[in-house]
Amino acid sequence: MLLMIFLAGCSSNKATVEKSWVDPSVHTKDLHGVLVLAIATTFEGRQAFEQEFTQALVKEGIHAIASYTLMGGTEITKEDAAAMATKAEVDTVLVSLFAGRDESAVLHPGRKYYRYAPVYGGGYYGRGRVYGVPYQVGQTSDFWAEHKSIHLTAQLYEIKTEKRLWQVNSGMEEQSDVASMRSAFIKSFMKDLSDQGFVD
Repeated sequence: MLLMIFLAGCSSNKATVEKSWVDPSVHTKDLHGVLVLAIATTFEGRQAFEQEFTQALVKEGIHAIASYTLMGGTEITKEDAAAMATKAEVDTVLVSLFAGRDESAVLHPGRKYYRYAPVYGGGYYGRGRVYGVPYQVGQTSDFWAEHKSIHLTAQLYEIKTEKRLWQVNSGMEEQSDVASMRSAFIKSFMKDLSDQGFVD
């Protein structure tokens, strides 16, 4: 039971930006609107990611259109993206896609658990005082644990020139809750957009 509690405490539901890059000329461009496109193995996964990412962008005052509202399926080509952007009358496309998965074995040191036994002080100056004496009630041994991480990337392209304007790579510990992971990645992407001056 102690081991299960410890492992639960070690897991993180936060995605961390691992690498970020922005074209220095991006803020001099007169760009209007963005097509949000997620590359996924299922249409449902694509739709969920695009919808949440689009909502986050719109909340920040960005004119964003989810591509699934213009075209279904999962096999989206560069030409498809350009056609959808033209139809939506936007100048950029924001593509999110899987960037890899890795596993690593991590040694977790054991822990000792203590309680404190009250000891009442004697003598005139110790009258009424309570001292805590620690004693060990349990411990866990060192153990190896397999950690699985998943990585996503988001890339912003200008439709007209096909030039990449921004890219961010994020990673987090893989979890069974896909919706939670999706939200964590989008939050990390939005934070970097803010850090790079795309949103306030």
